[in-house]
Amino acid sequence: MPVVFLQQILNGIVLGSNYALIALGLTMIFGILEVVNFAHGEIYMIGAFMTLYLTALSGMPFLLAIPLSMATVAILGVIIERGVFRPILGKPMINGMLLSFGLSTFLLNLALLLFKADPRKIESGYADISLSLFGLQITLERLLVVIVAILLVAVLYFFIQRTKTGKAMRAVAQDREAAQSVGVNIGRIYRITFAIGCALAAAAGSLVGAIFLVSPTMGWTPVIKSFVVVILGGFGNVPGAIFASLILGLVESLGGGYISYAYKDAYAFILLILAFLLKPEGLLGGGK
Repeated sequence: MPVVFLQQILNGIVLGSNYALIALGLTMIFGILEVVNFAHGEIYMIGAFMTLYLTALSGMPFLLAIPLSMATVAILGVIIERGVFRPILGKPMINGMLLSFGLSTFLLNLALLLFKADPRKIESGYADISLSLFGLQITLERLLVVIVAILLVAVLYFFIQRTKTGKAMRAVAQDREAAQSVGVNIGRIYRITFAIGCALAAAAGSLVGAIFLVSPTMGWTPVIKSFVVVILGGFGNVPGAIFASLILGLVESLGGGYISYAYKDAYAFILLILAFLLKPEGLLGGGK
């Protein structure tokens, strides 16, 4: 295969890995809480700013700042779940959608007030380290996106499949009433789910903020694309979200490389339209 084509594939995997971290949180929150959270992009943005300030102000190493940012944003997620979304759980889905739109607007304007609109970059220290593999070029900064995504997905898989709490989360996703009847603490599962989803978004924002720029408006486009991923993978379907993320990343990279980067944000929606026409239940079906 031509090296240029393989380079585009590698770039697509980097993009897809980032989308996967955002989409996993979205699909978990929907699958368990049945909430469509349009404020997830602002959570992603806050995670990036947390890492920016930890590295810039305290001189904390980038790889140490990411988990600390994830932990901080996870706590914020617990507060948001308890104070914003818990009161409307069980209500029509449109209530949660409107509420999350309002939360998104509030967090965006708060970020503009606190952080200002000027874009900034997270200095990871890895941007100038370039690696060559079979003729392909990638900076260590970009490779970290793939490595961190794989590690977090592996940890999440182990947590969901092997731990008592993870099994309880799966039970709630399948049948909330039945899970509650056998003693599962539904409120606790909601808090944990929201915290995990927010932590994954914070990791994605931190990694992308090192490659590109950090700004209060950085979350809108990635979260819209992540909703496309969630739809493509099937609502509530975690493996589907990972698979669809990689597909979207590859489509964007190959489309940008061989057609035009000017339309890279449109490729996600073209893919969505094709999926609705050919496989409306999602690439791997729904999660429930």
